[in-house]
Amino acid sequence: AVGFRDRDLKELGLGGLFHDIGKRYVPIEIICKDGPLNDSEWMQMQKHPQFGLMILNEHDANDNIKACAFEHHESMQGNGYPQKLTAAEIHPMARVVSVADTYDALTTKRSYNDPMKPTDAIALMSGKLAGRYDPEVVKALVSIFQKLKAA
Repeated sequence: AVGFRDRDLKELGLGGLFHDIGKRYVPIEIICKDGPLNDSEWMQMQKHPQFGLMILNEHDANDNIKACAFEHHESMQGNGYPQKLTAAEIHPMARVVSVADTYDALTTKRSYNDPMKPTDAIALMSGKLAGRYDPEVVKALVSIFQKLKAA
């Protein structure tokens, strides 16, 4: 899985499970809003990585899991949030969670959009959105779908 050792995969899985735990402190009206968020709502939503880090610190989670919660909205180009980290600064596990989180957001029904077909989501992530993600992680996602298609 993109160069992770077997013992790291458990932490990666836990990071994926807990990456949005900070949304617990974002008002439900914002989480479930039908349509785009206004500037004030967006500012509140963008705080969920900090809230997640705070919650995980209270429960003594390890650094890998905390990085998944705190860094999953960072962008390889440096225009993500909350820290505006670039490529090598982003924790490797958070890079994987970022791709998985986006794929999930694009392919499941949300209050603000209808789901895309998996192939359309991957095309969008590999094309227009490619600069946001670790290319090796996107390549691994594409490879998985190619193997599933061939099976």
